Amino acid sequence: MSASEEEAQFSDLVDRLENEGMALDGGGDASGVHLLFRTVHNLKSLSAYMGLKEVAAAFHHLEDGLDAIRRGREPWSAAWSDQVFHSIDLARAALGQTPQPAAKQEPQAARAVQGKSTWGLALTPEEADRTSDAILQGLGIYRIEKLFKLGLTREDFQTLPVMEDVAEVGTLLAIQPSWEAYAAGPEEQVVKILFASGQTHEELGHSFFDPLIPLQEPQPTADPTPQGDAIRSLVIEDDATTGTLLAHIVKKHGSCMLTASARAGYAEFLKAWERSEPYHILFLDLRLPDLSGLAILSAIRRFEADHRLPRPQRCMVIVCTSSESHEDIMASLARDADGYLVKPVSPATIDEKIALIRETWLAEN
Repeated sequence: MSASEEEAQFSDLVDRLENEGMALDGGGDASGVHLLFRTVHNLKSLSAYMGLKEVAAAFHHLEDGLDAIRRGREPWSAAWSDQVFHSIDLARAALGQTPQPAAKQEPQAARAVQGKSTWGLALTPEEADRTSDAILQGLGIYRIEKLFKLGLTREDFQTLPVMEDVAEVGTLLAIQPSWEAYAAGPEEQVVKILFASGQTHEELGHSFFDPLIPLQEPQPTADPTPQGDAIRSLVIEDDATTGTLLAHIVKKHGSCMLTASARAGYAEFLKAWERSEPYHILFLDLRLPDLSGLAILSAIRRFEADHRLPRPQRCMVIVCTSSESHEDIMASLARDADGYLVKPVSPATIDEKIALIRETWLAEN
């Protein structure tokens, strides 16, 4: 490449950087950061090749900062925007060009990211539920961002190598854009992959080269071996995922039986009494496939009343449902429920309820 060709390519890259910098100014949208990072990387390499040491050093510093931003270690700020335009001025001066004052645009990128969830993606209700379930399980939440050009087939898009890495370390929660949106999108765009894993950010750093953004580190779980007197819990929940996660949380306090229907749950409640091992606590869903959870709650309270059980020896029944209906809440309390929780429920809330059981039931026995 001749000197004139080098200068022409360098000038084109500087123009591109200026356009990308103005588009990103005030925002920090993921796609813009990735595009800016790539252009700065190319400018750093080319300026070093051309012997522009001061310019190369400025772009090297900027590249490091943009890498930290795209990996979630540092937020985009006005200071970084200023650094972009300062580097552009240095580059133009090195080419003997007079730096032009940039007419900064409105922060379009800032508006573009509005409406996205805490996780950096606009999750569907199903994706939000999967994410909530992962948090209940104590898993960490992470996001990977990769810059792609158009041209991937649907099959290629759905079998990206990074997806295999995600499958090895955790569970995919969401990927955006979809292939259809990607195929109809701009020439270059960032694909965001949200996943859950029990590994820490440091541990995952050995598995991923792509920018990995930690959104929530996994929460340490208590020793699953019950300490002291164990709590016996019953979960009546027809959704397999929700029931399994709830049972996982409860089991660290003692034993737990999971049933998927109202009749099976009530039968298990009676069997426990026949074994002289009654349940201390019941987590009860209201929407069950065979009977309403309210019917089971009423039956349990009738059974306890018939056996003249004092209140401290009753099974504490916590309604755990997705319904926020005032009627459902009042109906549950009227049937003497001990609590009403709306899904998703945090592990800390479950722990508090079980701690209350220890203070009441076990103190009387």
